[in-house]
Amino acid sequence: MIDLFGKRFINNKVVDAMPYMGSKRKLATKIINTIYQVTDDFENFYDVFGGGAAVSVAALMGGHKVYYSDINTAICNLLKYIQDGGKFPRHWVSRQEYHKLVKGDDWFAGLLQSVWSFGNNQKTYLFGKEIEDLKRQAHEYLLENGYDGSTKSRVKLVKQFKREMKIKDRFELQQLERLQQLERLQQLEQLEQLEQLERLEQLERLEISNNSYSEIKIKPRSVIYCDPPYQGTAKYQDDIEHDKFYDWCLSNENPVFISAYGMPLGFTEIASFRHRCTLSPNANNEVTENLYWNGIKK
Repeated sequence: MIDLFGKRFINNKVVDAMPYMGSKRKLATKIINTIYQVTDDFENFYDVFGGGAAVSVAALMGGHKVYYSDINTAICNLLKYIQDGGKFPRHWVSRQEYHKLVKGDDWFAGLLQSVWSFGNNQKTYLFGKEIEDLKRQAHEYLLENGYDGSTKSRVKLVKQFKREMKIKDRFELQQLERLQQLERLQQLEQLEQLEQLERLEQLERLEISNNSYSEIKIKPRSVIYCDPPYQGTAKYQDDIEHDKFYDWCLSNENPVFISAYGMPLGFTEIASFRHRCTLSPNANNEVTENLYWNGIKK
């Protein structure tokens, strides 16, 4: 895919990816297209803090050989499970089952971290205790009434559930408000997202590894992309020593691109992306993320 100026590009779109805190689903193609504008063409793309794999998917769309890596074993095993065509259980996961299994290393622990955790933070159960039972009832109602895994089916059945519950039960005011606000079932919505990713044909070409960024051997004609935990924000399961990471980026002979709110001296800002973020503390939920690299802007 070449534009009028002889540069490679891919169509901007929201890509299929695993639900993940700080996901780049909305920005992934914009990030890849920005990289195309400041580098020579390349063969291999390394997504070394791979997370939900959104940027890996965008690089696959660009026709590159893509190497995904993440230090979270369970998330890597979930991505391998998706790549192998594994099927996802749709049963209700209780708070007890979640806390019993979420710290494991297998693909199901990855599923819990990705789909059943609040804000995809990989630690906290998706629902508060006051809304949990209503969400469970709605979840089970959908499964018993023909939910087929599609967004259309989910939306239709949630509306049907709300109508039937209003007719069937007499609610206290607070309970009625919760029922009226029951617009989505996040866990099913996110399972649908995983199933969309599973149908992506390019995914079979993705190389998946469970390594730290500093352990990866980079091939020639490569670009490296990093989306590390941002300093001063909510932590994932493992944090990094940012000073060592910055030194690794600056000493690397390959072009290294980093998503961050800010970076120290030595890095060049090449783009800013303003977008809505559900984890933002701001009233309008808008944040600005920047893209930096270890080279000089042309």
